[in-house]
Amino acid sequence: MKKSVFTNILKARTNDDGSNLNEIITAVFAVLDVPIDARSTKENWLLDLPYVNGKLFREKHTSLLFTRNSRKLLIEAGELLNWQEINPDILGSMIQSVASAENRHVTGMHYTSVPNIMKVIKPLFLDKVTNAFESLKERLEQSNEKNITEKTRNANRKDILNSLNVLHERISSIKFLDPASGSGNFLIIAYKEIRRLEIKIILLEQEIEQPDQMPMSSIRLDNFNGIEIDDFAHEVAKISLWIAEHQMNMEMEEAIPGTIAQLLPLKDAGNIIIGNSLRMDWDKVVPHTSEDEIYIMGNPPYLGAKLQSKQQKEDLAYVLGSSINSKKVDYITGWFYKGSQFIAKSNSQLAFVSTNSINQGEQVSLIWSNLLKYTKISFAYTSFKWGNSAKKMLV
Repeated sequence: MKKSVFTNILKARTNDDGSNLNEIITAVFAVLDVPIDARSTKENWLLDLPYVNGKLFREKHTSLLFTRNSRKLLIEAGELLNWQEINPDILGSMIQSVASAENRHVTGMHYTSVPNIMKVIKPLFLDKVTNAFESLKERLEQSNEKNITEKTRNANRKDILNSLNVLHERISSIKFLDPASGSGNFLIIAYKEIRRLEIKIILLEQEIEQPDQMPMSSIRLDNFNGIEIDDFAHEVAKISLWIAEHQMNMEMEEAIPGTIAQLLPLKDAGNIIIGNSLRMDWDKVVPHTSEDEIYIMGNPPYLGAKLQSKQQKEDLAYVLGSSINSKKVDYITGWFYKGSQFIAKSNSQLAFVSTNSINQGEQVSLIWSNLLKYTKISFAYTSFKWGNSAKKMLV
């Protein structure tokens, strides 16, 4: 694909005052969902645009009114911004800037920064697989010591290679679920960290034995599942995962030259479902066997009992039934309850960002006596002041 093809089309084919920009974008929007060999000859100027697919351009483009200034800003975005450096912090800030403060309050939306996401995913799963890799790397270094016989060294290297292959297969099979995914930050960071570990594994495998063919990533986006009630956030999450995949393909190619992965045409970006997480069956969102390794994570909406809408109160009562008095607990209790039941019957673990109020006052006896029937606590953090890089920080 030619570089800056979209920006060059805007520069060459649109009027300075932006009067025909909507017409050009409409044509671009329509053709991106058509395979190149199926495009008509009258669309010659559009043939340089790739076939995108991924259902991203399936719906009809909505007409927009452009001005001289909006045309200028759009072209500058294509020329000056390095889209390779776009990250979840930027997209997360965007969604909170677009969403009104009132809407964020009503839905309980809370954007999570990368450092806070790492506080969740490191002890949940990342430390485990990273430590397994580091142990194998240390074993390989020890096998290269001079006081080891060639026969023993070869046997050790073969055993380490087999273990690396097993670890590689393991991280390729892990399934993730964020049942309140928002703009997808937890899934994006988890995906990137797993891809970075995969690169290290491949490099170490190549140090032991050169492969017959150039390796490709075996980490699939369809193992990254999310549930989100807001349609806009759902679309941001899908696009963010595509960007993350592209960034990691480039990072892998830089670390292991020759492993260029073709991003386009797009495949479905993860399994991000639009819906009410408290009303959905998580087992159907993440189909799995009893052996599948699953990690549930995220930052579900908080909202104290007095701040919940009528619909939210009904959702919470629906989930908790007669087990917990839904009228006296935070909204996030529904996610903890559903999650605890999920991990009780599967090979999975769960970690959520939460307010400390569920560990205070009468909520302690109402909530935890029930949750601990299904699970046990393996790690937690003491309370800390909440902060992020969104336009209007939520605390």
